[in-house]
Amino acid sequence: MTAAAQNVRMVVAAAAARGVSPPRLLAAVGLDPQSLVATDGRIPVEPALRTWRVAAELCGDPYFGLTLLDHLHSEYMSLFGLALYGSATFGDALRRLARFFPVVNQQAALELLEDGARMRVCFVVPSAAEVEHLRHPTEYLLAVLLAIGRRITGAALVPAKVAFRHAAPAASGAPGGLAPYERVFGIAPCFDQPGYELVLDRAALDTPTLAPSSALTQLAERQVRRLHDELPPIETFSGRVRRVILEELQLGEPTLGRLAERLRMSERTLQRRLGSAGTSVQALVDEVRRELSLRQLAESNRSIAEISYHLGFAEVRAFHRAFKRWTGSTPGMYRKTQAAS
Repeated sequence: MTAAAQNVRMVVAAAAARGVSPPRLLAAVGLDPQSLVATDGRIPVEPALRTWRVAAELCGDPYFGLTLLDHLHSEYMSLFGLALYGSATFGDALRRLARFFPVVNQQAALELLEDGARMRVCFVVPSAAEVEHLRHPTEYLLAVLLAIGRRITGAALVPAKVAFRHAAPAASGAPGGLAPYERVFGIAPCFDQPGYELVLDRAALDTPTLAPSSALTQLAERQVRRLHDELPPIETFSGRVRRVILEELQLGEPTLGRLAERLRMSERTLQRRLGSAGTSVQALVDEVRRELSLRQLAESNRSIAEISYHLGFAEVRAFHRAFKRWTGSTPGMYRKTQAAS
């Protein structure tokens, strides 16, 4: 799954304004600067998320997600900002934003729950995501939704409630307490909640926008639609692990430790996330090997020994045993059957 490189560029620029050089930040995160060059570029979600945490640590700012608003220039809101201006009301703008949110981040979603008098704008993330890793991006997201509403309507909008899953800043020793939140949101948020949400009254939702040039907003919306339609297919976590296994087979037997290192997580986290998806490292290794072996035996002229080596088996006998377990046949018999048919 991917996120817009534009968001990472914004974080890098904000950190640079605080004295953290882009090369230092990107090196700490493990991101290639070239991955951020393309205007409409996309990068994997994990390093994108990690950039927020590392930037906050290097800046020494426990409120990094909130203070990032001070560095929010028009270039970072150009497409979405203009497209949302074309909405009749702030509520309509939020509905449009929720629809196209995958352009911002494919791993999360904006869900709008309306009960007539109020709307709950819920930021939904995978349950396996580490809460503390989401502190800064989620605080920024809810803050920027409100900032966008204020910008496109010209009104001093104040939410009825703001909620976060993570603990209050006092619990982590942040010196400013709740004052930075009250400055941004107009109210003190609730912490240690079941989810992330911004609750808005009907009056705020019905606030009309300033509505600039309709031709410009239509052009921006077409561009957002194009970006949405061109998004790469969503890759599940299991699918991502399978891809890494495929690459690791070139080096031999994939191990839990190597896979965890490639995926930038602990072995325990890798096992837990795969377990919640109903699979395991060994099951995925078997699946990838089985699919490759069937394809190569049927479609290539490689010897069985070569195929065994390509699949990362230490010896041909191990490949024979595994293949018989998968298919009930030997590699040689399977190849003859395929050739005959």
